[in-house]
Amino acid sequence: MLYNLGIWIVGVMLLSPAFVLSLAGLRIGRFYVSRRIHKRDKFFYLTALLAASVSTLTYLCYWGWRLCELYRITVPFIVLLNLDRSIYVCRFVSALAVVGLLIGRGPCRVLVVLATLWVMFQLWAHGGVIHWA
Repeated sequence: MLYNLGIWIVGVMLLSPAFVLSLAGLRIGRFYVSRRIHKRDKFFYLTALLAASVSTLTYLCYWGWRLCELYRITVPFIVLLNLDRSIYVCRFVSALAVVGLLIGRGPCRVLVVLATLWVMFQLWAHGGVIHWA
């Protein structure tokens, strides 16, 4: 029973960046209607939120690939190649997203920065998917 609880905790922890970004995306409309925000700050936040979403999508694809490996599901090589290249790109995209989130103003900014830092750490820590011989 403790093993199942541990699996659920890890699953929620791995999916938490997607939950945080979804929450921030849902609250954008009310946040900008109720406050006067400079267009530059709004632009930086929305651009950073988009970049963080792209990085999170790559992060979720990486963990989906790891799950496929666990159950011995074969993923086509072209998909692995695209995932490998997108991990390299999204490392820098997530870093730019953190900078944009720190400059801009929007809903749940601290949570989104923490979630993006988590995604950035995961993308940097878990290198490429394809190991060349």
